[in-house]
Amino acid sequence: MTARRTNTAALVVFALLAVATVGAFFVTQRLKRGSAVVKRISTPLYVSPNGDGRKDTARISFRLPKGDHVTVAIVNGAGDEVRRLVDDRELRRGTHRVVWNGRDNSGSIPPDGRYYLRVILRGQGRATTAPRGILLVMTPPRPKLVSVTPSRIRPGARPDVNIRFSGPTSPPPVFSIYGTGTGTARLVDRFAGERGSNVGHWHGTDAKGRPVPAGTYAVAVTVQNRARIDGSAPAQLPPTAKAAAHDTGVTVAGAEASAPLTPVRAGTTARVHVPGVHGSVVYTLTRLGDARPLRSGRARAPLARIGVPPRARTGLYTLRLRTAAGPAAAPLVVRGHGRGKVLVVLPAIAWQGLNPVDDDANGFPNTLADSPAIALNRPFALGRLPAALKRESAPLLAFLDHRRLGYDVTTDLALAQGSGPAIRGHTGLLFAGSELWLTEALDRDLRQYVEGGGRVASFGTDAFRRTVGVNSAQLESPSARQETNVFGEQTATASSAAAPLVVSRDTLGLFRASDGFVGLFTRFEQERALVGGARALVAAGRDPKHPAFVAYRLGKGIVVRVGTPQWARALGGDSEVQAVTRSTWELLSR
Repeated sequence: MTARRTNTAALVVFALLAVATVGAFFVTQRLKRGSAVVKRISTPLYVSPNGDGRKDTARISFRLPKGDHVTVAIVNGAGDEVRRLVDDRELRRGTHRVVWNGRDNSGSIPPDGRYYLRVILRGQGRATTAPRGILLVMTPPRPKLVSVTPSRIRPGARPDVNIRFSGPTSPPPVFSIYGTGTGTARLVDRFAGERGSNVGHWHGTDAKGRPVPAGTYAVAVTVQNRARIDGSAPAQLPPTAKAAAHDTGVTVAGAEASAPLTPVRAGTTARVHVPGVHGSVVYTLTRLGDARPLRSGRARAPLARIGVPPRARTGLYTLRLRTAAGPAAAPLVVRGHGRGKVLVVLPAIAWQGLNPVDDDANGFPNTLADSPAIALNRPFALGRLPAALKRESAPLLAFLDHRRLGYDVTTDLALAQGSGPAIRGHTGLLFAGSELWLTEALDRDLRQYVEGGGRVASFGTDAFRRTVGVNSAQLESPSARQETNVFGEQTATASSAAAPLVVSRDTLGLFRASDGFVGLFTRFEQERALVGGARALVAAGRDPKHPAFVAYRLGKGIVVRVGTPQWARALGGDSEVQAVTRSTWELLSR
């Protein structure tokens, strides 16, 4: 009897559970089939809450045939609530509007994907989920620059530069052109492409339609996906050299030339490369400071053979070319008649190391400051002489030549390669410019030369602090800037209003022809400390504790450093600067 009652109770419980399950099933189905009770649902296709003002919110509307207590929510594809927009609020019959800001209930932006409007009618126990979802998109499109051709154009040519990219083309892409010759990318032109086309066309002009000047130019493209989210190639704008892809830049330049960076003997032939130019070129070879060319004539490009006359004097010459592609210039170091006891060293490694040539056609110049290696035979950019040559070396050599102070000449590259005149055998070395890079072996030779009794004068700044590898084809593996130079001296840069160098010590008599106040300068390289064992001999500057112009004894030798990058420029008209330079020359000549 007890067992029969137990079985009956179990059957009753089972029946109740079955009824409940069936009831729940029908309630669920009723909720799912509730689309007929909510009419005219309108949702946008996309929402992208990235704050750019385009599609940041989704404006939604729906119509209720009759009023009810309503809950409105955004749900994901699995039906889970993401954001509640209306919470059990009585709404009247008619059209209602809500706004979704693209965020979930915690205020965060949910993952990219489709999200749906769900309207629950509490009084009727029914629900409607919109059949069409809202696509939330936060991931920007990722276009890719494929090529920019041609990569080199002539100034004023108004060419058709084809910019090819992959990525969306509706809305139309936007192309940006950045000038990069100053080191920082600056926008020079921006224009829209054609809808549906993956090719843009630039005609070498700026935003006002004027031909852009000679220089290097980086290209970028910006596209939008259907959610109106921007994406660019390179990804960050303005572009940087690290992010720019190869073969996506343009160089605007005429003819360019590369001459030997080591001394050429008088009476021999200099081989000068003029890449991209063919046929006859007209040249002049002029010694620095002379009014008339030493030689003029014609040669054939792209490899022009320029004969250096046997009567050529030792010094720095300028080679100028006139070609069908425009003019070009290059320096030429000549060893001829008139050599002296002092060896003048020209900073050819720095000339090439800072030569702003775009080797990989990415729109940015490659230099030793930002590249692991550069070729030695690169032409000088834009057909111009190195800026440092004109600013530092040329005024100093013009001063020596005008006073007929005979000297021998070489370059740091020749010393590093073991060609031309050697350090040994000269009473002094005059570095006519900023020696930014030297090889480790040359650094050691220079230090030994001074400690053994040699005399060195540096007419540049920030010198002897970096090393570089040199082989027959390239400069490679430049080091970081060191705290001390090769002589163990620590310095720091400073600037001020125009002020003279005030002499506080002069045991060598370098300032004997001055009144103790020399020149007017605004930029200085001040001494912070000398290596142990060095002894200060000359000091002049704005701060007696941290002089700019210094001379000190190191071992048996002497090092002189002028301490301002403006010294060479002042040689043109300041008699006291000229007198100190002459005294320094006499020290080197002893």
